[in-house]
Amino acid sequence: MLLLDITVVNVALPSIRRDLHTSFTDLQWVVDAYALLLAICTLNAGTLGDWLGRKRVFIAGVVVFTLASALCGSATDPLFLNLARGLQGVGGAAMFSVSLAILSQEFHGRERGTAFGIWGATIGLAVAIGPLVGGLLTEYAGWRWIFFVNLPIGAFCVFGALAYLHESRDPQHRGFDAFGFVLLTGGLFALVLAFLRGSGCGRGSPPTVCPFRVPVFPPSAFVFPPLNQT
Repeated sequence: MLLLDITVVNVALPSIRRDLHTSFTDLQWVVDAYALLLAICTLNAGTLGDWLGRKRVFIAGVVVFTLASALCGSATDPLFLNLARGLQGVGGAAMFSVSLAILSQEFHGRERGTAFGIWGATIGLAVAIGPLVGGLLTEYAGWRWIFFVNLPIGAFCVFGALAYLHESRDPQHRGFDAFGFVLLTGGLFALVLAFLRGSGCGRGSPPTVCPFRVPVFPPSAFVFPPLNQT
């Protein structure tokens, strides 16, 4: 679901533009909103998984992703669709960030290698068949079904996770760092946004250069270290 929703949407963009009467900028955000939230939330979601429990974060991610897919398929205007796509990115980040940790917990020895191989093959298959699936759904069912198809898959994932997964945490995790969470999220948001907007606004334009300065000069860089005590 995570990677299919990156590739299938590209095929459906012309249909979305005709149906919702979107501008080119709105159409860009259908792709960029998902990529932006996915990029900035993955590391933080992994930290939350180590602290709160990877199974819990994974199930929460699947639920958010599935509900966001329903909202995307029900969108009636570009702004609603883009906001729902951003919410999809948050759920996708939670799913993706803890997936390898869950595989390491559930499988051992040679089975772990097999599980990682299946995981990698699934990713490659999703990237390869994404445009084909998106084209078929858009042509014969409508562009909304590229999102609605996630609903039964998401329900099946939640049921399987509740029935078969074991909870795991990082026993050495020191808790939640709110200040670090804000710095990391803000810095990644500015960095990824600058890359996404750079091609349209120009690499040297203020909308591109200013966000680049946020992750380069974080507030923590101006905090003086404590003096050495003798």
